[in-house]
Amino acid sequence: MLSETDGWETLSRQAAIGDSSEPPRKRKRVRGWIIAVVILLVGAALVIGGLFLAENVTKGIATDAIAVAVEASLPATVDADVDVDIAGDWVLFQIFTGKLEQVTLSSDDAMVDGSPAVFELIATQVPLDLKQPVGNIDATVSLGPGSINELLTLPGNDPEVALGDDIVSYADSASVLGFTIGYSVNATLTPAGTDVLAAPVAANVTSDVGSLDVSGVIERILGAEPVPICVADRLPLGVTISGIDVTPEAATLSLAASDFTLNGESLRNRGTCPEVG
Repeated sequence: MLSETDGWETLSRQAAIGDSSEPPRKRKRVRGWIIAVVILLVGAALVIGGLFLAENVTKGIATDAIAVAVEASLPATVDADVDVDIAGDWVLFQIFTGKLEQVTLSSDDAMVDGSPAVFELIATQVPLDLKQPVGNIDATVSLGPGSINELLTLPGNDPEVALGDDIVSYADSASVLGFTIGYSVNATLTPAGTDVLAAPVAANVTSDVGSLDVSGVIERILGAEPVPICVADRLPLGVTISGIDVTPEAATLSLAASDFTLNGESLRNRGTCPEVG
């Protein structure tokens, strides 16, 4: 028969055995889960990091390739360092689909016919095959006085255009009763497809005509229909003017096109203007 002391020692030994055997199994299971989670997280991080690296490399290569292709396709009268931005998530996956969601081309230091110009072009649904048309194109081109005078050929003596706030002004002359009468005109510009409409809003005689009544000259100028100025031969075929904003520093033309290809042939192919008879 066990004494109370022996019984107590036996129970203590059994409790010690139970306490020492259970925690290691639990600790092993916990360690196993921790290791599995760590491996999973590290693997996911490597995959995600690899995707981000591939995305950055792909985007850099694509933007450089587009910039080189566009600069090589510019008309001879245009010189520009083109910046390219590809919008949308995951350019890498966009390339797999064969189209880029949105591409922005821009330049702050372009030269058009030797005059400074600024442009931005936003194209949507741009195919990797440049022989295929893009979805839509919206562009703005800001031209200084020199470039505007190259773009706009006014009837008559093709006077030089000066820029103002929402207007352009020019000086010309007309023959009245054998006298050459000089005058100046302020006109607004509005788009009409591949034409720019110049509508006179103010006119003044600049010649000293003495007592000669020249009111009819002014009335004729102001009462005339807006003068259409064709610029189709200065625009890529298929591009139209959607807006014009004039300031003393520059005239900004908004351009639009759809089903247009961004290859060299399309950019250099110009429209035609009717011959002036």
